[in-house]
Amino acid sequence: MKNENTSEKQQGLVVAYFGERVDVEIEDGAIISCHLHRNQEIPVVGDRIFWQREDSESGTVTDILPRYSLLTRPDSRGRLKPAAANIDVIVVVMALPVFYSEYLIDRYIVAAELLKIKPILVLNKIDLFTPELEVAMQQRLAIYRNLDYAVILSSTYMQEGLHDFSDFIQNKTGILVGPSGVGKSSIIAALVKGKPIRVGEVSVSGAGKHTTTTTRLYHLPSSGYLIDSPGIREFNLWQVTREEVLRGFVEFRQFASECRFRNCRHLAEPGCAVQQAVEQGDICLERFESYQRLVAEAIS
Repeated sequence: MKNENTSEKQQGLVVAYFGERVDVEIEDGAIISCHLHRNQEIPVVGDRIFWQREDSESGTVTDILPRYSLLTRPDSRGRLKPAAANIDVIVVVMALPVFYSEYLIDRYIVAAELLKIKPILVLNKIDLFTPELEVAMQQRLAIYRNLDYAVILSSTYMQEGLHDFSDFIQNKTGILVGPSGVGKSSIIAALVKGKPIRVGEVSVSGAGKHTTTTTRLYHLPSSGYLIDSPGIREFNLWQVTREEVLRGFVEFRQFASECRFRNCRHLAEPGCAVQQAVEQGDICLERFESYQRLVAEAIS
């Protein structure tokens, strides 16, 4: 009989992270708890990994497969730490009357553009809208629709917009971000029919009782995955340069090449085609104001 400690490596998907161990979804769909080597690179939720069985209830992560995207966040010292891997979509959730801010949305969009990850804007709790508020918000959301960003109006109370959400994230892996109180947890519960990821229901180890601070990956019934990480729900944009901020404002590109100065920062320089486009209404003023604030915060 083959010794389980010398078993062959198998592929798996990291679906939850607990610091010293991770839960891994294995080939048969079950979840196994895997330990980490002390000096190895730390896997994060969304990572595809190789693991090796230790016994019937646990294993060890041996390797991390190459990532095609990696979302990071700064720690308390400003150092970037991996937060989630292999993300296709950043889902920015806002809500009224709790919180809605173009500036915060634009921060998330800059992060998504720099990571080459598609952003989706979700305006939740529309059941609280008055007819007048709905008209006003449709006008504000038109800013992003005109930039070809997906916009979804949703209400978990009324079960609206959830089908659209599932369509956008089909066969993809998304991560939820946004301020507290906008209903991110309610959206997850509605999309997965109230069921969490299969940790706890089919865990090989039988543990599966995790706190709400755990980063988790959820399977959507139609297809696709959704990652919820309390640590990055409200993540701040890492330190970026002015040039990187500019890359996050895609509508500036067609005008920037026409500026008088090649190194134009599009703030107060003479002959700036971007500023002229703002004055003529070809670039949204609110987006330009977000750009100004972000450039002021940039490191160089």
